[in-house]
Amino acid sequence: MSKIKFPVIYGIFFGIVFLILLIIRTELFVKDTVPVASIKKTTIERPAESWMNIYQKDKKIGVIHRQFIILETGKMQTQENVTMQLATLGATQVLHLKTETELNPDMSFSSFNFELNSSLFSFKARGYVTDDKLILFTGQPSSQQKSEIPLKDIPYISGNIYEAAFIVGLEMDASRDFTIFDPSTSGMRKIKVSRESDEIIPIMGKRILTRKFCADFMGAKNCAWLNNDGEVLKETGLLGLSMEKVSPQKAAEDMPVVADVDFAQLASLKSNIKINEPEKLSEIKIKIDGIRDTPLFLNGGRQVFAQKILTITKENLFEKVTHNFDIQENNRRYLEPTPLVQSDHEQIKSQARKIVRPSDSHLQKTEKIVRWVYANIKKTPVLSVPNALEVLNNKMGDCNEHAVLTAALLRAAGVPAQIEAGLFYQNGRFYYHAWNLAYAGNWITVDSVFSQIPADVTHIRLTRGEGGVHLNLLGVMGKIKLEVLSAKYD
Repeated sequence: MSKIKFPVIYGIFFGIVFLILLIIRTELFVKDTVPVASIKKTTIERPAESWMNIYQKDKKIGVIHRQFIILETGKMQTQENVTMQLATLGATQVLHLKTETELNPDMSFSSFNFELNSSLFSFKARGYVTDDKLILFTGQPSSQQKSEIPLKDIPYISGNIYEAAFIVGLEMDASRDFTIFDPSTSGMRKIKVSRESDEIIPIMGKRILTRKFCADFMGAKNCAWLNNDGEVLKETGLLGLSMEKVSPQKAAEDMPVVADVDFAQLASLKSNIKINEPEKLSEIKIKIDGIRDTPLFLNGGRQVFAQKILTITKENLFEKVTHNFDIQENNRRYLEPTPLVQSDHEQIKSQARKIVRPSDSHLQKTEKIVRWVYANIKKTPVLSVPNALEVLNNKMGDCNEHAVLTAALLRAAGVPAQIEAGLFYQNGRFYYHAWNLAYAGNWITVDSVFSQIPADVTHIRLTRGEGGVHLNLLGVMGKIKLEVLSAKYD
């Protein structure tokens, strides 16, 4: 098969901005581990309706519309609509997110509905709390996946984590951990929120005394400024991103027709050397810095990481692969379906049967499936939550869509498969990217975007897994530094 003749490396999982900005603050679940009796009686007096503009530096790229209703029962309802215009490698897309929540009088979480729509894909999730479980439904109504997430503590929710910190009465210079749940990844993670010195900031033509809170999430720092009623007036994040309260008239102002900030390019890293024909490399050594205290998966398999030096050695299929083997128990879990990798769905299983034969070896199945995904899925930048079934139906997507569909087809064919994410070299830069790991007696790195088996050694694995594990990338974006020390060819 011919190589792809244009750059096709895209941002990791749902787009760079979606990870950095919206996962941190768009209607997150806050699970509070402090007993209710110890929480101070702080309340939030939100306006019934408010707007915020989203900026990348000084350029408007989105708008947020929020509504807050107190019901006669004492419960509260919130609704948040987000519209963003984003560019990834020259392709501009409009992203819409809608989140509805119901809160109990004590601000504990009752239920939610989450919906994400882009020009190409959509994603839905809903859930509710019962006893000590979160009952979660993900995917389109015709193919919903149900799952249950245990809850050790009472789950709390507010518009975002900063309002949660306001509610519990976080004192000046104090900090505490919250556990957040993100509906787009079904992942739960701890996040530390600190109360910093009060500041006076200009908002809508007025100078307002605010309480400043900052959140440390996987090493990524985001800050917010709240007024004395607990309303968020401003937020800042990585890559020059910020949000600020505005008037309805200001929110209604148009965004640029074409987004001129390419976030995949903005988050990428320039290589210190040019690498010719990376697919022919047998080994690469890279010095990595700027990742202190970030939980990454750098060491293991074909990667060896020691003293800040990462060595990646290309797998030898003749040495790595065996034809007669039993799948070990610890690898059988990678045959199981997950909410976004629906390997047990009849459409996925039917397509896998069309691609491979039962008599094929695991390596032959892997090769056939990787080649099929490469040839049949159009290389198109997508900002959404990728799920295998929707990718199979739409036949398009970026590296994330390729990775979830490849994993689903491999598992449906009886080949254990995982998803890896990290950085990949192309045209003088390292871009965030996703690919797969397939088991054929031993684990093999494969990339269906480029039809590589094994994948070339410029694939730098930072994380492995699904859902919330990819949030670890937030801790290194904008901070990780790479220096290629040597590149050995076959």
